Amino acid sequence: MKDSTFGFLLTIPGLVFLTLVVAFPLSLLFSLSFLRYDFIHPITFHGLRNYVEVLNNRVFWLSLRNTIIYSGGTTTLTLLIGLLLAVSAARIKRFSALFRTLLILPWAVPLVVSGLVWRWMLDPGVGVYNYILTQVGFSREPINIFGEPTLAMIGCILSDSWTRIPFMFIVILAGIKSIPPDLYEAARVDGANRIATFRNITLPLVKKSMLTGTLITSMFSFRTIDNIWSMTRGGPAKATYVIGLNLIDYLVRYQNLGFGAAIGVIMLGLISIFATLIVYYILKE
Repeated sequence: MKDSTFGFLLTIPGLVFLTLVVAFPLSLLFSLSFLRYDFIHPITFHGLRNYVEVLNNRVFWLSLRNTIIYSGGTTTLTLLIGLLLAVSAARIKRFSALFRTLLILPWAVPLVVSGLVWRWMLDPGVGVYNYILTQVGFSREPINIFGEPTLAMIGCILSDSWTRIPFMFIVILAGIKSIPPDLYEAARVDGANRIATFRNITLPLVKKSMLTGTLITSMFSFRTIDNIWSMTRGGPAKATYVIGLNLIDYLVRYQNLGFGAAIGVIMLGLISIFATLIVYYILKE
């Protein structure tokens, strides 16, 4: 077990697999971003001009702004509800396994299916939410959520958060369960109430789990297009047009592979910067 040469030999299959699955596609992405590859002109070396064109593209900045709003809203909502559910589930003694199983069921639903389900529920004609709002007198007529830019973004955030909350719930609940019960016993002896116990014991000790869940949720929501595609297709008026849709448009619709690859590299760089900051903070803590 202490033979380093034997250990290195054991890692060779994994290194080969990672090279094929990760390194090769990344190298192809970077190489394409420096080429003029649009199926119209001859394939030539384009230098940094693809990146300059991307940064001067108004639609790119619009999609980046929408992505930040979408990812930030999804991550915040997922974190808050996941934390609330985890703290509540940790106090449940009877039927706790059933309760936790029901909470993680949305995690198994694909994002495309989640988007279709939420589009039906929010539909102004047959949606159940509009029916409830009109029946209780909150609104005289159905609200066309998908015709209002702000409401359309909120609907997409709700749909995405619904499938990500179970993951955040599991991560935070695992952190809460790892806290020694003696700390809570000592707090009760000292006369601390539930709010003080949560603020001074639970929250500081699950901070690492919360940051880990936030990192993963933000990374996935930053690049996702699944539920947006099935709900709004980027509309209305590009109000939900995120950077992932912009990337797909240039790669598939316009078939400008060089320009699309440059968007992908910039997207990867933004995610890497944010992930590096979160990981650094976790390690520092």
